[in-house]
This record gives sequence, structure tokens and C-alpha cells, in this order.
Amino acid sequence: MKTSIHVLMMLACVSMLVQSCGKDGFGANPYDPETPTTVSEWPKVLSFRPEKGQAGDEITIKGTNFNTATRVTFGGMDAESFKIVDSETITAVLGAFGKTGAVSVTNHKGERSLSGFTYIWPAEPTENPNLAIGAKATASVPFPGFFAENVNDGNEKSYWVASDNEPSSDRWVMIELEKLSEINMVVTKWDPNAAATDYKLEVSEDGTAFTIIAEETGWLSNGTDNGVKKIKFAPVNAKFVRLSALYNSVTPYNMTLGEFEIYNAPDAVNVALQKTADADCEANPDSKFHLVDGKLANMWQCDKTHETHWATIDFGEATEINNIVISMDGGAYAKDMKITVSEGGESFEEVYNVTDWSSVPEPREPGETVWTKVVMNITFPERDVRFIRLDFGNASGPWGIGIYEVEAYRQW
Repeated sequence: MKTSIHVLMMLACVSMLVQSCGKDGFGANPYDPETPTTVSEWPKVLSFRPEKGQAGDEITIKGTNFNTATRVTFGGMDAESFKIVDSETITAVLGAFGKTGAVSVTNHKGERSLSGFTYIWPAEPTENPNLAIGAKATASVPFPGFFAENVNDGNEKSYWVASDNEPSSDRWVMIELEKLSEINMVVTKWDPNAAATDYKLEVSEDGTAFTIIAEETGWLSNGTDNGVKKIKFAPVNAKFVRLSALYNSVTPYNMTLGEFEIYNAPDAVNVALQKTADADCEANPDSKFHLVDGKLANMWQCDKTHETHWATIDFGEATEINNIVISMDGGAYAKDMKITVSEGGESFEEVYNVTDWSSVPEPREPGETVWTKVVMNITFPERDVRFIRLDFGNASGPWGIGIYEVEAYRQW
């Protein structure tokens, strides 16, 4: 009898315990009264894909006990939004402000996480992006193992190689841009010993009707350009950009192309304009500013015919340039010219040096007030420059040396 009473009392206690647990929500979803009463657990994050992302990307998180999730974070930063797909899956959208670290899920019991997520901050937009990167590349039959997609992967050392080098063969490489875009420059980067000497550059909006915008025969890599060919042209809308009629007439090697770059290059800006100019000679007082005033009607002049003199331009801060243009009087220009540049003013590097230079004066352009002018147009590899120094002499005539303008550019 006593045993029966004890059994009944134990059953009663168990019944009371189960009822009590149901009342306080133990095992039930307190956020959804329709959820069956089961044993409640902390969330557990088992995996996430992809393992890296940036703002706006969707990340799929796998685990358990997600059905009561109230928060999802990446590196401690809240997701922009998230959706509970089922108790084992959450999809979350990364917010604009994220951090590398653990992926965490919080439910009504607490928070659990899994480390290893990388938040990618968007790259700063470049001033002149290569539109070919990530686009579709196709080409005529390549040499085995050297495919079309190598020409726009951003790696100059991965190549498309032509299958042969016969003049009669139809060899071409084409980039299909993501969308119709305005472009004005193509840069091809060849193996200097296996560059195309002949080419046609064609564009199309639909991939069917192509227009030739540039062509050349007999181009040679000169040993200093490292096989890089820049082709500039008037702005044109294109979705398909094709190099065709490719031929190497100089060396026996199959043509080898490292990169096929496409740009809508911005107009170059004269960074010397109205900066600080100085010189050790001037025929007219306070005329040194005419070197950089942007007006061809004004001229700085040194009336010393055969002596060597100097002039300097100070940009005020280091600026990347690769082109210097000097416009001089057609009857009074310097035949000897050395140009050096410096980033800080302590040491100067030579970028140009010529002796006994001569040039045919250019005719006046409409609206110009100059008598005649000659132009030195010097290009060199890009570098950071604050100071330009001109050392010049050996005047072309008896009137000394006259300079209308010194200009400096970063040419694309």
C-alpha cells in the first residue's frame, strides 16, 4: 500500500513539473505559441557561405535552433537584414558597415558564433578603371594552354598566344564589355619579342557590325616601351572591342599578348598651370610667371644667346606626371635642353637631354597671337614630381631664347 502511494506521489510530481515547464515556456517558442513544446536549445553556427563578402552580399548560415533567432552579426556588426529559412538555415544581407570576425546568431536563449568571416570594404574607385577586367574575352584558336581569358585577368605574365604566325591566318582577340560604354583608349601589353606589328582595332555596339577606328602596319616595340602599345582615338560607344588582322612580321615567334586593356581615359590636366616659376635670366622684369600663365600671347625671354641658363617650376606638392610640353618661339628656341625632375627638391633625375635640337616652326592655329612656335613634347614613365628644372642654351637665333609655356601632364 505504501509503495502504491509513493508511486502515485512521484507521478503527481512529474506531472506538476511538466505543467510548470510548459507555463514558463521551457521547451516552447515564446515568440510563436503555435510551436510544439520541445526542449529549448542555444543556437549553434556550423558553417557559412561564402566566407567573405561586402555590403549587399547575401550570406547563407547553417546551424541549429535558428527558428527563434532575433539577431545576426558579422564581426559584431548587425546584418542589414536576415531571413529565417528554417530552424537550420538563415540568409543574411551584409550591411554597409561590417567587420572581419565571427558570424553570430542570437535566439531567445542566447548567442553563439563561429569565427572565420572576412568583411571586404569596397575598393576606392580608380580615376581611370580598366573596363576590360572581368569582361568576356574570346579569340581565334590559341596555342595550346594559352587562352583568351588570360588577356583581361590583370596579370601581364599570363598570355594568349596565337596558334601560328602565318600572314594568311585570321587571328583576333575580342573583349565583350559588360555594357555599352564610351571608350577612347586601348592599351595592349605584348611580349616585346612577340608583339603584333600589324593590327586593326574595331568596335561594335551589337557584335555584328564592326567599325575600324585604328589600324597600323609595321609597329615595332622599341626596347623602351616594354611591348606596351597605347592606341588613343576619339570617344566612341562600344560593347565589343576587337583586335583583328594580327600579324608579327619581324620575329618568328607566335604573337603573345599579356593584357588587352580598355579605357575611357579622362582629359589630361596641366598641373603646371599658374604654379610657381623661377629663372636666372629674364629680358623683361617680372615675366617669369609667363612660363605657366596658360597664355601663348605672353612669353618669357632670356636674351643671352649662347650661355646656359635655367628655369624651374614648383607645383607646390608632388604630383604624378609622365609628360612635359615646352612651347618656344619659332625663331628663338633652345637647341640644347636638359630636363630634370624631383619629388622633394633635394635630388633631381634626368628625364630628357638633347643637344643641337632643331624643329620646323608650327603654323599659327586659329586665334593664336604667337609669331611661330616650336614644341618639345617629352614623355617618360610615370613618377611623382614637385619640381621641374630646365637647363638650356644654344639659341637658334640672335634674339636669345623665348618660352611661351611649360606644361606638365599625367597622360593616360
